Amino acid sequence: MRSFPVPDTRANIRTAAQLLVAELVAHGVDRVFCVPGESYLSVLDALYDEKRIDVVTCRHESGAGFMAVADAKLTGRPGVAMVSRGPGATNASIAVHTAQQDATPFVLFVGQIERKDRGKRAFQEVDYARTFGDMAKFVTEVHDPARLSEAMAQAFRAATTGAPGPAIVVLPEDMLAEKAPSTVQGPQPRLKAPPSPQSVADVAALLEKAERPILIAGSRLASAEARTVLKRAAEAAGVPVALSFRQQDLFDNEHPLYAGHLGYLLPKDQVALYQESDLVLAVGTRLGDVTTQGYVFPTAPRPKQCLIHVYDDPEVLGAVFATDLGVLAEPVAFLEAFAEHAGTSPGRWAAWAERLHRVPEGMARWEPKEAADGVVFGAVIQGLRRRLGPDAVFVNDAGNFSGWLGRYFPFKPSHRLLGPVSGAMGFGMPGAVAAARRLGRRVITLIGDGGFLMTGNELATAIQYRLPVTAIVANNNSYGTIRLHQEKWFPGRTIATELKNPDFARLAEAFGAKAFRIERTGDIDAALDGALSADGASLVEVRTSLEHISAFTTLSAAARKP
Repeated sequence: MRSFPVPDTRANIRTAAQLLVAELVAHGVDRVFCVPGESYLSVLDALYDEKRIDVVTCRHESGAGFMAVADAKLTGRPGVAMVSRGPGATNASIAVHTAQQDATPFVLFVGQIERKDRGKRAFQEVDYARTFGDMAKFVTEVHDPARLSEAMAQAFRAATTGAPGPAIVVLPEDMLAEKAPSTVQGPQPRLKAPPSPQSVADVAALLEKAERPILIAGSRLASAEARTVLKRAAEAAGVPVALSFRQQDLFDNEHPLYAGHLGYLLPKDQVALYQESDLVLAVGTRLGDVTTQGYVFPTAPRPKQCLIHVYDDPEVLGAVFATDLGVLAEPVAFLEAFAEHAGTSPGRWAAWAERLHRVPEGMARWEPKEAADGVVFGAVIQGLRRRLGPDAVFVNDAGNFSGWLGRYFPFKPSHRLLGPVSGAMGFGMPGAVAAARRLGRRVITLIGDGGFLMTGNELATAIQYRLPVTAIVANNNSYGTIRLHQEKWFPGRTIATELKNPDFARLAEAFGAKAFRIERTGDIDAALDGALSADGASLVEVRTSLEHISAFTTLSAAARKP
């Protein structure tokens, strides 16, 4: 349990801006990501005197927001970003959407025009309650400094209660300069939902009747404690574990109970095998459309299997699926209790677990491939696999190239993998900056050519803070994921997906990073050795095969499908 600083009621607080910074400290915030703006200059000035908060200056508001989301994924605490009004806030909206889709706690502070100008369509005026109302869990605009502490406590509570998500606090610039209360309120106690003994017993009773159960583990089990408890619970019950979308690092991929990763483009026979299950125990996942393979595992709205869903937000349970047993409880606390209750016949489903494990185990076997139009990206993953230890940290951008990592890299709970469940391109470079800043060790980010040209400017932030980030850019001169869909649904009618790219290696050198290039398979070893041993930031440009667009199919095969 993280302890928060005791609010310092003796702080020398004169303005609302100073109160805001004091409240950040009281809420346990040790880092904020920002693009400076005139609408919250007084907050920046207050941060000048607060050495307990690390202020990271970013190059675009989308980068600042993505960094805050990535930081939250690592700490489990709300990530914090600060942006200016109008363009700054709308640039940051992609991070708000990602935090909502990824169930990640995020608090965004937005500077606002002066109160006297509200409602006049003034310069850069935006109604943020309307703009963010569908994405954020909480949006408030503070007009009275006496209500600022209350608003911040509400925002942090909303971001962390139930399904975590984004909260927005809007700050008129004239309000920030006004006199404020000198007392720091601090955070509200975090609500917890422990499992009832009866609910744990009910789960165990249903599981006892099952012949082919499967546990789906979600992002709420990302902490180190949760990973340990997940393993203990799975082994105690002998139940196989499948991992929800982009959560491959929660459970040892080589463990006999590992049943695979529920990501994109899974083979039909693998999905069919999952559908043979007669009980699904979903813990810490909202069971979104990717994890459920388009709502067919389990089937919506009425699952074919017995469905037990464990989550601590009543708005999640039963919202999409008719649930046989909904357990309103914190996922980690439930697994702890379940592990103590389970264990009567852990070998009962060994044959079923072996069938499930055989599929990802077989898919993870790499068979070297050569392509006429570039490097097959799986070969690069094999190069990383040979070099990286149990503490490797990966950040995935969105794109088909990320599937090669998920299929061929054997993740363990000691690894960390960050990636946007939202599918937002541009997460890779900002996420790597945040991870390297937080963890203080090398972070490898996999980015497509399209995604790099969205937020690759944050490589400058990595250089500025001397961060050990290695960007591996998969360059196939294409918006590859969309090209794959085009070939599947409109074969031979390619439009709007071809790209003319810069020389990424030379571009990285211009930023001040060490740069390497892989144009053929034989270049992989030297390039990775150089990039991973670089002092500071490095980039590897990989001329990847467009034909071998995915770890599961080729463009030609996609075009042949009916």
